[in-house]
Amino acid sequence: MQRRDIAQSVADALFEAEQAVDLALEKAALFITHTSSLRRDHNFSAVLGHEGVAAVARSIETLGQTRSHMMSAHAALAAAAPQIGVRPATLHGTGTDKPDVDAPTGQIARPRAVAEA
Repeated sequence: MQRRDIAQSVADALFEAEQAVDLALEKAALFITHTSSLRRDHNFSAVLGHEGVAAVARSIETLGQTRSHMMSAHAALAAAAPQIGVRPATLHGTGTDKPDVDAPTGQIARPRAVAEA
């Protein structure tokens, strides 16, 4: 197996893992949307199943953190590619361009609980 083929197989596996995390985020969000709509449509109490929905909401936060870790892994692997003689730009990716390094990322401060006055 050539170095480029090795690097491409690693890149393919990484892209697949990144897609899986994004799909898990999407499915978890759709689950909350679905259960919330059913609750409203059928006039069920918000107490019914609340702990389950809250657990899924917590999992969404964890999946968001997982996505951040995957992006860090992606950057680290791209930085390591030249060490085996491969330029990351020559690998086939998802077809989605990355923003410039200096472009704003849309990061916002984490919300804080506000004490009642």
